[in-house]
Amino acid sequence: MLLRRVSIMSVFLLSLGGLVALANPNPWTPQIAQSFEGQKSQHRQKQKLSQELDLTPEQKRQLRTIHQQYRGEIEQNLRQLRQTKRELGKLMAGTAPVKEIRLKYGEVEGLQQQLGELRFESTLAMREVMTTKQRSRFSQLMQQRQENVGRRQAHRRGQEH
Repeated sequence: MLLRRVSIMSVFLLSLGGLVALANPNPWTPQIAQSFEGQKSQHRQKQKLSQELDLTPEQKRQLRTIHQQYRGEIEQNLRQLRQTKRELGKLMAGTAPVKEIRLKYGEVEGLQQQLGELRFESTLAMREVMTTKQRSRFSQLMQQRQENVGRRQAHRRGQEH
């Protein structure tokens, strides 16, 4: 009886861990797509990035246009994804049949795929605006940013334990 409870709990925790891992399957594309967003908290980063890349006023205008073109669809997809993940969490915590949970998980995966494709298309469009030199510099900056995020996350995990 104890072994059965432990087994059930283990399966539940592993499933829950898998859901958490799905939250950000590709950390690169959101950074690229969000680099030109006009939110106040990102305004300074956007200006710094524009300076680092030496973007022309025309390039800035084109990048804003691309961002606006994809923004609504990406935001709508994100809202739907969050809602579907909440629904999946409720199913996991409740007494739903496995088949229903698998279907909801499939919905989550499909929405994540759509979001990834939207972000990728947005990134490709932004890439076309940049020169080869700017693309190279942008790649370096994103790699540095990713490394910094990884260090902060590792530091937080170290503090939690």
